[in-house]
Amino acid sequence: MSTGVRVERPLGGIVFDAVVAAAAVLVAVHAVVRFASGAGVAELRDLGLCLLVGLPLTHLLTRFPFQLSIRHAGVEVQFDVGVLVFLLCSTTPRTAVLAWVLCVLPTQLLQRRRWVSRVFNASIGVLFAPVALFVLDRLGAGGRAPDGQFQAVRLDHGPEEVLAVLVAVAAVFCVDTLVSAVSVALHEGTTVRSELSDFGAWLSGGTAVAVGGLGYLGGLVEALVSPLAAVLLVIPLVVTMIATKAMRQTRDVARRTEALFEAATALHTQGRRADLARALQKHARMVAGSPAATVRSVGPAEDEIGVPVVAGDGVVLHITAPKQRDPAHRASDEKALEALASVGEAAFFRVSASEEMHGLARRDVVTGLPNRLQFAEQLGRALDRARETGALERLVVLYLDLDGFKGVNDRFGHEAGDELLRVVGQRLRDTLREGSTVARLGGDEFAVLLPECTDSEGLCRRVLAALRVEVRMRGHVLRVQGSIGLSRARPGDDVGTLLRNADTAMYRAKATGKNRWVEFRPELLEEEIARLQVIEDLQQAPAEAFVVHYQPIVDLRSSEVVGLEALVRWRRDRGGSVEPLVGPEEFIGLAERSGTVVGIGDAVLRTVARDAAVLQARAGRPLDLMVNVSPVQLRHPDFAARVAGAVRQTGASGCRLHLEMTESVMIDDDSADVLRDLAETGAQLTIDDFGTGFSSLGYLRHRPFSSFKIDRSFVRDIATEPTARALVEGMVKMGQALDLAVVAEGVEHPEQAEILRGIGCVLAQGHLYCTPRPLEDLPEAVLARAARPLTA
Repeated sequence: MSTGVRVERPLGGIVFDAVVAAAAVLVAVHAVVRFASGAGVAELRDLGLCLLVGLPLTHLLTRFPFQLSIRHAGVEVQFDVGVLVFLLCSTTPRTAVLAWVLCVLPTQLLQRRRWVSRVFNASIGVLFAPVALFVLDRLGAGGRAPDGQFQAVRLDHGPEEVLAVLVAVAAVFCVDTLVSAVSVALHEGTTVRSELSDFGAWLSGGTAVAVGGLGYLGGLVEALVSPLAAVLLVIPLVVTMIATKAMRQTRDVARRTEALFEAATALHTQGRRADLARALQKHARMVAGSPAATVRSVGPAEDEIGVPVVAGDGVVLHITAPKQRDPAHRASDEKALEALASVGEAAFFRVSASEEMHGLARRDVVTGLPNRLQFAEQLGRALDRARETGALERLVVLYLDLDGFKGVNDRFGHEAGDELLRVVGQRLRDTLREGSTVARLGGDEFAVLLPECTDSEGLCRRVLAALRVEVRMRGHVLRVQGSIGLSRARPGDDVGTLLRNADTAMYRAKATGKNRWVEFRPELLEEEIARLQVIEDLQQAPAEAFVVHYQPIVDLRSSEVVGLEALVRWRRDRGGSVEPLVGPEEFIGLAERSGTVVGIGDAVLRTVARDAAVLQARAGRPLDLMVNVSPVQLRHPDFAARVAGAVRQTGASGCRLHLEMTESVMIDDDSADVLRDLAETGAQLTIDDFGTGFSSLGYLRHRPFSSFKIDRSFVRDIATEPTARALVEGMVKMGQALDLAVVAEGVEHPEQAEILRGIGCVLAQGHLYCTPRPLEDLPEAVLARAARPLTA
């Protein structure tokens, strides 16, 4: 009989089981009505005797079932058919059928199984009687017994009768196994053939026929011999039961072993926790050999056995199964479930590790936001949905870059930078509505995906406000802002195109002043392509393509030239035609971006060192020669050695080499050692564009700088704006207090020079005195008169 009823029962299985149960109810009702309609005192007495003998025998025989399939808790065969044959041989058919029904129902319904299994097994048992009666009747086995009573089997012990009994038993066995196999197949999602294709079918069929033969033999003994002789039938019955039990135990071991191997294979192929839990549930039933076995979050009840399974993340599951009456069976079940639990824990650990690795591969470890990979996946899905719904024009991607973030890292360290990134990420999440995705793409770059954006301008204003973060670190208040590029989805765009367009727009926002947003336009891409072409040309340009122009630095008190600043120009070659010289503002930024600035800086340094002798000879005195240095050059490991060589060469002619660098270098803790190394070469260090970056008196005191230049943006308005004049005057007084030489850049009008002279600024540089020119074009009058040196 079947025990394979699933916890989640499919409709087909429910309907089939209900039909079987309904047929059994009809047979039981018919048996009761037929017996009640014509039974006398003698038949009532026979019914009582049948129950007295049949009920304990039925209960005993059902204790030794034979499991037909060892693959899972499927078809079982019980050998109580022998009791039915005995009843049919001992009394009238209607008495035998009713007695059989009254033996089967309490025996099956009181078993320790789920109610659906009990009802189904009881229903099949009830149907044995009409099946056996039908076969016996068709084979002509019925007739009058020796005592004159009509019976289903005449007991004339002829070969035809014996054959009829054996065929009836075989028919009952076939009905039992076939109906059970259909039910199990419907509930388990397998095929009837797979449930029956097992060597156990032959073993259980032979055992069933043997036990049915014992029932027939018992009927003969009861009718023809002394009833006491029936006691001798206990011997073959016990032998059969012992053999059945031994075979079942052997097959239980084989079933558990095979089930554990299948479980190990199946569990380690699952990739998700939910699938793993379902597979564990299925294989728990297979290992325990019971459909009542389950996996749940609570431990076993009093009538159950159970073992815990650590499922990770603090979750503990319990594999439970009904407790067997036999202590040996119970111990075997517990050991099998413990082995399954070990396999399950290993599988859960593997899935947890896989999920963790999968999460790390798609999460930014600093901010916890999605990373570039996960953002691209989500953007791809959003694009597909937008195409399906016709909402492409409302899908918007923002590309964000923090302005000045490198200065935070350089000044306070990477831990502070990471904390700032976390603050920015949280501010973005708090600012944007649900349905949007915020990701960190790397470095200080973030991206935002909005599948439904109707107000892009308002969105960007909110994001810019969110990026204006104030963070207190080491007693300083940091104010960080950002630049945003926006791209809107268009037909034909893919993930890479949208991100590239947003990135291009972001670079335009940074190039046009930062702290702003720019929406992508096709012409921006053309400009980016042009910039990439410039980078490619820079990488292919020879050293001689970069020429040096010089601009004088003048003493405001005597109008004498004390030094020269070397300014690089690029003679760009465009396919055979040489363009006019390109100024540094058009290519130095791209050279820093591509790394070619190192080679350009080396070429300028060599040129200035070579020109020093010529300049000294024409001036008749030593000069201060200023060369601009990029932060990228400072990070080059050989830069100090190259500067030392240039210092020796310029010093041989009596000139002094100055290295100009921006304020960002001054606050970079990593560059402190480099600055000391440069100062030890004999080079003078100058801060360029002072006042436009991270000015700090503390850094001026503790860095080896000898001078600084006031940026032209302050000098430009000195004659018209009192605020600009006050700022410049403060810078001059600060330089004097620190014993630093001060140079005012961008002097173009005499009144500017007069004001600078009046506030104590000694040195100036600008078009008022001379525009940058090649060495050979410098007027002799510029270099003719002597002046004191620039160094303080």
